[in-house]
Amino acid sequence: MKNILFVCAMEKEGRQIAEKYAMKEIGERLFESEDGSKRLLVTLIGKQFTAMNLTKYLCNNVKPDLIINVGYAGSTDIEIGKWVNISRVYNYEWEIPGEEKYVMLLGGSQKLELIGDSSVNDNIEVVECYTSESFVTETDIEEHVAFDMELHSISLICDLNDIPLLSLKKISDNLSLNDYYGGLNKDEVFELVSCVELVERYFTLIN
Repeated sequence: MKNILFVCAMEKEGRQIAEKYAMKEIGERLFESEDGSKRLLVTLIGKQFTAMNLTKYLCNNVKPDLIINVGYAGSTDIEIGKWVNISRVYNYEWEIPGEEKYVMLLGGSQKLELIGDSSVNDNIEVVECYTSESFVTETDIEEHVAFDMELHSISLICDLNDIPLLSLKKISDNLSLNDYYGGLNKDEVFELVSCVELVERYFTLIN
């Protein structure tokens, strides 16, 4: 693939990956590798900012061959500090009479790219994700899932523009704003550089 776009919601997420790939800042919240094959866009937090800033990017740049979303996510019960590979994403606030809850008929809930083809691939678990407008601290969803604040917007735009999407999330909490780190090392929980190994594994598998 010649043109890969990483998408992160927060600058503290994006800068870790940009530094690992030796990317230079070429615009507002936009980074590029020396050979031009990889770019990274920081969209800001939330579904609206993500949709606006990713759409703006696509209107002014060559369409990427692949978008890779990397960032933090909450979860019902997945181990904190663990990477997961998102298989499908839903709009957590979407509840329209006559339509399936969480699923927009326009798109956005298509299958995403996986590192392999099983529910557990080389120690990375495959789970579904729900995108919310706010930090989820309680839910009636009982399944083994993740929660974030940007992926559904990315997925919807990728679906409409026929762009493959790989999403790797690091679990940062179990639906709690307080005391959810316990004795964990916060530096280990919030480091995202280790996603590079997962990305390279994906490239190895598809080539």
